[in-house]
Amino acid sequence: MSRNLILSLFLAIFALTLDTFAVTKGPGDKAEDFTITNFDGNTYRLSDALKSSGSGAVIIFWSTECPWVQPYNDRINDYVKEYNEKGFTVWIINSNNTESTDAVKQHKEKNSYFFPVLKDNNNVVADLYGASRTPEAFVISKDNIILYHGRISDNKSAAEQTTHDLMNALGEISSGKEVTVKETKSFGCGIKRVEK
Repeated sequence: MSRNLILSLFLAIFALTLDTFAVTKGPGDKAEDFTITNFDGNTYRLSDALKSSGSGAVIIFWSTECPWVQPYNDRINDYVKEYNEKGFTVWIINSNNTESTDAVKQHKEKNSYFFPVLKDNNNVVADLYGASRTPEAFVISKDNIILYHGRISDNKSAAEQTTHDLMNALGEISSGKEVTVKETKSFGCGIKRVEK
């Protein structure tokens, strides 16, 4: 393989990587509206959720299999209950093309999730937000601005958590304060996208 061909391939991959990261939404960015017609027979539109919520919306990209997500299964219901009490609508979104709608539905039932779990076919919403990991959270204000982006907490193990980054952000927002830590590094499994 010639040196020029190798260089061309490297530049093409680098350009694709830059393009992927360029679409990642972060604090201060406008949140893209989206609609998902879900397996539960309901249609979920972000703009509708923002209108009806007291404080805004939280969307968390999720997985039925990722070992970084599974430790949260035992406590995500408690977390969402607290988020709801602070006036936030919460949706969990599965964008993995390797996890079927049936698998997502069974995972929801097995873990007795009481909140909406949405199947993002063809990773449309993940692409809109530039989400790359599970779990990965976005907090969106009532006026459609991303206020927080990142992890739920600093450790997947409940016993080893020292900071509850998402809850801290929601507490500040619901108290009318500016979010102190607006962005944190998400850790977890990569979202398995369809090739487009």
